[in-house]
Amino acid sequence: MRPLVLGVDIGGTKVALGARVIALARQKAGRKAYPGSPFLAASLLRSADQMLLAERHPAEVDRGPAAMIERIVAEARALLDGRAPARIGVACGGPLDRAAGLVCSPPNLPGWDRVPLCRALEQALGAPALLDNDANLAALAEQRFGAARGHGDVLYVTISTGIGGGVLRGGRLVHGVGDAAGELGHQTLEADGPACGCGGRGCLEALASGTAIARAARTLARADRGRGAALVAAAGGDLAAITATTVAECAAAGDALAGEVWARAVGWLALGVGNAITILAPEIVVLGGGVASAGAALLEPVRAIVAERVRLVPRGSYTIELAALGSDSSLWGALALAADAAAA
Repeated sequence: MRPLVLGVDIGGTKVALGARVIALARQKAGRKAYPGSPFLAASLLRSADQMLLAERHPAEVDRGPAAMIERIVAEARALLDGRAPARIGVACGGPLDRAAGLVCSPPNLPGWDRVPLCRALEQALGAPALLDNDANLAALAEQRFGAARGHGDVLYVTISTGIGGGVLRGGRLVHGVGDAAGELGHQTLEADGPACGCGGRGCLEALASGTAIARAARTLARADRGRGAALVAAAGGDLAAITATTVAECAAAGDALAGEVWARAVGWLALGVGNAITILAPEIVVLGGGVASAGAALLEPVRAIVAERVRLVPRGSYTIELAALGSDSSLWGALALAADAAAA
C-alpha cells in the first residue's frame, strides 16, 4: 500500500486539509530538474482517482489557537479514517520558526504567539509534522504542478486576507534569516500610510490585500451613500458585508466607486510586484490568493503597470501569470513538503 501524507493549510479566514498517496520513484528521463529537487525521490499522485479527500472550514480565529488546533485534529482524524500518515505538512502565515515548529504571532492569527503547532499535531496524530510559510508552499506547489512548471527562479505572490510571497531560486525555496524571506506584503510603499497588522504603516498588505480593499470600499461607501449604493446593494444591503469580491464584481460591472477602489489597490500591488521583480529578477511571477480570482481584471493592469515601471530587468525576460492551482496552492505545497520528507 502506498504511503499517505496529510496536508494542512491554516489561513486567516479558512483552514483546509487534504490527504494524498505518494509514489516513490526515480525522476523520469528528460524531466528538467534543479539541484536538490525532491522530484528525484518522490512525486504526488494528482489524478482524480488518487485524490482521497479535501476538507475546508472557517478559521474561526476568534476562538484562539487551542480551539483551532483541536478542530484541525478532529477534522484530520475524520479525513484519515483510521489510516496513519507518513508525514504531515503544514502551511501557515508567518512569522514562523520552522525548525522548532512554532507559529510566532502572524498578523492574521491573533493570539498565536509561539504556538507549538507541529508538536501538537505530532502528539495527536502520531506522525512527524513539518511547517513552512503558506506563501512559500504555494510557490513550491505552483513550481511543481502549476503555472511555474519548468521554471527555477520563481516569485509567488498571494493576495488574500493579507499579502505574502514565496521565492524559489534554482528550484529551491529561499527562507532567509529567521525564515523571513519573501514577505512581500510588508514592504513599505507609503511612509505615513494606513496601519498594518504587522505594526508598521503603509505596507503593501495595508494598501492592496483583500482586507484593505474591503475596508477602503466600506469607508468610501459610508462617506457617500449615494455613490456607494451599488456596493451596498451587492452586499445584500449590509455595508459591513462588502468584501474584495464585492468590489471586484461591482468594478467589472462599471460602478465608479468600486472602480476607484479597485484601481488604487491594483496600482499599489503592481508597484510592490515591480519592486520585487527589480530586486529578484525572477523568470516568472505567479499571482494567487482569493483576490487573484478576479482574473484578467487583476492580471492585465498589473502587467501593464509593471511593464511601465520596471526598467532594469529586461522586458520579455520574465512573465506574470495567475496561479493554476487557485486557492489550493498552499495545500498542495503542504502535501509536497510532507511527500518530500516521507521520501527522504
